[in-house]
Amino acid sequence: MTSPVNGEVIKRAMEKNQVYRGIVKTGRGAGVAEMSSPDVLERFKLLLGIPVIPGTLNVDLDQPFDLSLLDYVNFAGIGFSIDLAKQGIDYDGELGMHYSRVIVADTYPAGIVFFTWVDDPYTDAELVSPYHLRSVLNLQDGDTVEFRLVDTEQG
Repeated sequence: MTSPVNGEVIKRAMEKNQVYRGIVKTGRGAGVAEMSSPDVLERFKLLLGIPVIPGTLNVDLDQPFDLSLLDYVNFAGIGFSIDLAKQGIDYDGELGMHYSRVIVADTYPAGIVFFTWVDDPYTDAELVSPYHLRSVLNLQDGDTVEFRLVDTEQG
């Protein structure tokens, strides 16, 4: 018989091996501007363990994501500053993100990010990467993109 603690470890290991899918969509266009600061890029590198380029690939996941599998950071705690009102977003909750390292299309290292202020924080995701994923994977709006969580202890 598996104990509840061991059962949870096994469940999480299985979920980390799961292939997740999302449909590529057009974003707000703010990712490049928001991420152009060297300080922001450095913080993403520290959080994810990989360098990223400015911009994100926006995806709608085909099923709700278990955010407990991810890390979480409050923006105020790491010095991120963002003015959502300037982007036409009305939100007064905690500014933060759930995040983790992923591998996209079994090839490209990336990070998955779920921001707290989006309409559906369980399916509205953004991918950041050292690669321009839309270009290297020749993705158009409506295409499916696949990723897996990475065991950061193994790389």
